[in-house]
Amino acid sequence: MQQQSSPKIIDIAINTEMLGRYAYYKIQVDQNIISRRFNDFVHFYDALLTNYPGLFVPRIPEKQVMGNLEEDFLRVRRRMLQYFLNSIFKRKILWNSPETKQFFNEQNQTWLPLNNVSLSLQEKYKQNAPDCSNIEITLDMKYEYYDFQSFVVKVKPMIENFKKMCNNYVTAKTNFNTEKLIFVNYVLPEFEKNLLYKSDKKFFEKIKPLDLMKNQKYDKIRKFQSDQILIDLYIMESDIESYLISFEQIRKWEKKIIQQEDKIRQFQLDLQQTINNQRNPVEKLFFRSKDKEISKLQNQIYQYSKSIEELKDLINITIGQICLIEIPDFIKEKQYNFFKLIKFVGQQEIEQISITADYWHSILDSRLISQIEQQLIKDSVIIIEQKLEDQSQQLNEEEKSQNQENKDKKSNMILQQQKQQSEQN
Repeated sequence: MQQQSSPKIIDIAINTEMLGRYAYYKIQVDQNIISRRFNDFVHFYDALLTNYPGLFVPRIPEKQVMGNLEEDFLRVRRRMLQYFLNSIFKRKILWNSPETKQFFNEQNQTWLPLNNVSLSLQEKYKQNAPDCSNIEITLDMKYEYYDFQSFVVKVKPMIENFKKMCNNYVTAKTNFNTEKLIFVNYVLPEFEKNLLYKSDKKFFEKIKPLDLMKNQKYDKIRKFQSDQILIDLYIMESDIESYLISFEQIRKWEKKIIQQEDKIRQFQLDLQQTINNQRNPVEKLFFRSKDKEISKLQNQIYQYSKSIEELKDLINITIGQICLIEIPDFIKEKQYNFFKLIKFVGQQEIEQISITADYWHSILDSRLISQIEQQLIKDSVIIIEQKLEDQSQQLNEEEKSQNQENKDKKSNMILQQQKQQSEQN
């Protein structure tokens, strides 16, 4: 399909029929507009995944039975489907495929999978991916491929943790903000009115309370921004799954090559034994003709060798696609998404502080707080002075007690001396 710009979903409409209601997406392709249901996207994705094994096929969002016609849900699904179309458009081998041409054919009211069996998989890939069909996979490219494969396996659980973190972060901030609003708008004034009887009665009339509606609007904006981040993370997670599917297919081809090479070695051994007339009686009885047996073994070796060459071509093309297209695109796009995630968390932290900073400054600098603080200081001074006085009095009493004790000891000593002298006389 020759087109300069990606197909665009321009609208979502709800259709009502006897059997129920469903949403369909209006897609602009060049000057044409087609309508497709979500099930059409599902069939389209399944056809691409089946007919182009080993290649990266972007995933579509998962089905949802309940609430699939709600506005917020459709908005999120629309963005994910738009990403799916953009990804198809960026990959020539998928964009130029018969399946894609049929999907965007405005004459088809409903889309059905195309049985595309006119070309072998090897011919199809070579024809639609000329940049990768004759490429020589170097040792550096193999290292790059296996390093990327290892990274994708490790990063999968990290994406899930990022999603949980964003959800928990926004929920915690929203809950905290709601509780704070209740406190500063309702609890504090009631506390001042009923308990702080010495304070200025008009204090809370002078302090502008936080605007509940304004804060709710801010929460809504923050929730929307969080949804966008979560969509990016979901898309990233879906792409990771698509890469894992590609890697698994390549591993299957590599395993099949090993199995077929083992069979070739066995056939070559059988062929050598047949040529040397070392067949056992059962083989001689079954094949009867030595020439026929040799021809059959040679044909089997040829067929397996041809199959191995085709599999190696497919592996080279798919690894070439990953090294030349997928890895650079992944680095560029995902790096930007990670940057957006970090920026989002940082902005939320800053905005959360700035929303209440002025209010709390006015509270802390207010005459009410000054009065309370001064009273607390005064009370503290009185308490300290009283403690000092008590300590001084205690010291005086202890000193008097000690002096009296010393006097008593001295008197006792004098009495004992007198008694001793009288006894001596």
